[in-house]
Amino acid sequence: MSKLSKVLRFATIGVTTLSLVACGLQPVPYEQPAPSPTIEVQPTSPEQNKTESAEPNTVSDGLATEVYINDEANSLTTQSMPSIDYTVYNTEEYSTIDESGFVSTMSRPLSTLSADVDTASYANLRRMLRDGYTTQQQAKKDRPDGEPVEIVDEESSMSYGGYSVIPTGAVRIEEMLNYFDYNYAGPKDKDGFGITARVGQCPWNKDTKLLVLGFATAKEDPAVAQKGSNLVFLIDVSGSMDSADKLPLLQSSFGKLVESLGENDRVSIVTYAGGEEVVLDGAKGSDHQAIMRAIRGLHANGSTNGEAGLKTAYEIAEKNRIDGGVNRIVMASDGDLNVGMSSESDLHDFVDGKRKSGTYLSVLGFGAGNYKDNKMETLADHGNGSYHYIDCEEEAKRVLGERLTANLVPFANDVKVQVEFNPSAIKGYRLIGYENRAMADEDFTNDEKDAGEVGPQSQFTVAYEIVPSDSAMDIPVPDLKYENKDAATAAADEWLTTKLRYMPLDGGQAKEQELVVKKTDLSDDPGEDWRFAAAVAEFGMLLRDSEFKGTTTYDSIRELVGKTTNDRRTEFLELVDLAQKN
Repeated sequence: MSKLSKVLRFATIGVTTLSLVACGLQPVPYEQPAPSPTIEVQPTSPEQNKTESAEPNTVSDGLATEVYINDEANSLTTQSMPSIDYTVYNTEEYSTIDESGFVSTMSRPLSTLSADVDTASYANLRRMLRDGYTTQQQAKKDRPDGEPVEIVDEESSMSYGGYSVIPTGAVRIEEMLNYFDYNYAGPKDKDGFGITARVGQCPWNKDTKLLVLGFATAKEDPAVAQKGSNLVFLIDVSGSMDSADKLPLLQSSFGKLVESLGENDRVSIVTYAGGEEVVLDGAKGSDHQAIMRAIRGLHANGSTNGEAGLKTAYEIAEKNRIDGGVNRIVMASDGDLNVGMSSESDLHDFVDGKRKSGTYLSVLGFGAGNYKDNKMETLADHGNGSYHYIDCEEEAKRVLGERLTANLVPFANDVKVQVEFNPSAIKGYRLIGYENRAMADEDFTNDEKDAGEVGPQSQFTVAYEIVPSDSAMDIPVPDLKYENKDAATAAADEWLTTKLRYMPLDGGQAKEQELVVKKTDLSDDPGEDWRFAAAVAEFGMLLRDSEFKGTTTYDSIRELVGKTTNDRRTEFLELVDLAQKN
């Protein structure tokens, strides 16, 4: 049976339940209830539609279909069924990503970006793959007319033929890389970062090398964690949250966080729907029963006035401020804001204005179908916080249990990375991911420019595809009147210098670290972590059907990972298998 003739499951909660269960390491097969008839959706031509007596049903790209019922017990036919609209509605929103191409080092030797420890993209993609979404590449192959899939709105998820296609904007490779742990060197100074560089032959392009940079903070808790946490849970209880994968999952998820709170912590709960309500104001973190009673008592109903909720949350956070401690708002929502301040630009301006108050804003995403990833990412990026997507209990345990300190306690603010390439040794490069984290080169030393926040016990990964001067690959060089003459005399064995700049929590002067990468660092076997990072990058390029994917295949991804006993990496391979099958 072709992909367009897949069984259409019109009970949405069945898919949701599957996703919640399947977040663990083993996929749970969907089981159709025995009494239910099989409904197959098959495409028909416009000519056939003109002659059919029954009105055809449609899917979102306009392909016409007929509904056939095949149930041996009941022997139902189309004539015994009323006409039903089986249109697949999906209003999820994602920001457009313009993938970075190769850049000549003669015209731009510097690459500057903001650090990013978000992991939302990976967990959200896991949800999509578990729910049967297909890739752009597969969708183009499966069109009966052989034509590419038409994308009406680049910022929205789309559907055709009864199943959905993963939107390219949902695939943020840096968040996929940062979901996993690597064996990176720790810092020499507990207040600084460890920097690791590994270089090897690029697996998907014979003419380039792959550089993987790893940054790691100390494992010890900073002093700020000892003074307690002032946490404001800002919870969306609008009608759109009334689904098993939203408010109920949110309520059980917060139980993981509450278990870790103690006597020195303060907890507030602000809810918002058509308006806002302060459910809990400055309760002791040790009063777990009162906190959980308040969370369990929440119900979803009404519109979504995120503006009112955000304003109240910041007011409550300021009221219960712990000087020298952690002051953070944890917003949980599907991002579907529809009353008051709701545009990305308005949200950006509001949280950016609150950033200097010292209150951090972290975001937890929930749900499917109407999820607004673009708004959730904007809030976290400009509110000095991290962004995570919770698709199941296992992910809640990871984000709010295993990695609670890394995700909620600050370590360094405005963390920036700048790589300077030596034009005499490297003629071109391409940053993999971080498209919406790129910064102007001059902003690296401008401490007024906002950048990513990184917590203790954290890591983040930055990868480049680089083109050595002796590569056969051609990188166009612009005709420059004022060329940097010093580049030709630079040390021949130096390929690049990586710099890291950040603001310490004590409010002192910005600090910098650097690491030089030389030609001698090129290795025939850069190690298991390097291979896995390369595999994740390849997977991201396949999911978004990148023009730079080169020789990447699902088999090459599996070959790079090899045999592994790591649970997270095992799950990654399972998602690779799902993507190939969908």
